[in-house]
Amino acid sequence: MFTPPIAMQYIMPYLDKSLLYRECCYGMWHMADELRKNWFDVVWNRDWDCFQVSPECDFIITNPPFNWNKKFLSMAIDSWKPFAFLQRLEHLWWVEACRLFKDYDIQIIIPDKRINYITPKMMAGQKVWWSPFHSIWITKGLNLPKQINYINTLSSNK
Repeated sequence: MFTPPIAMQYIMPYLDKSLLYRECCYGMWHMADELRKNWFDVVWNRDWDCFQVSPECDFIITNPPFNWNKKFLSMAIDSWKPFAFLQRLEHLWWVEACRLFKDYDIQIIIPDKRINYITPKMMAGQKVWWSPFHSIWITKGLNLPKQINYINTLSSNK
């Protein structure tokens, strides 16, 4: 599955355009492209192993593969950089995620609608009605208004 551009509408109003963003899981480049279209600077390279190569950046933003979520959270925390990860809502209930809320200033953005990810079926032209799960942005270092933020894409988000 790939991240649709609409997923970025929930996070972009809170991002600082003066920072350099690192997109680790470029997939079909939708996240990086959407950031660039909105005048954000993004660094990524298809040949980088995101766990081995650590390019200079100010902020890590990505939608990590489902099986690598814990590894990405650990990498981001170890880097001491602010981050925003698009993840499944149920990932909040992991023991590791609960520790993050206890030990770090983690904040959440909950979109008002499910994000319909781009799937192979969609790419083949088949109609997909909805995502089987709800997604959230898990963030650190954004200084959001609250720890849990319910966001409507039609609002100004500020």
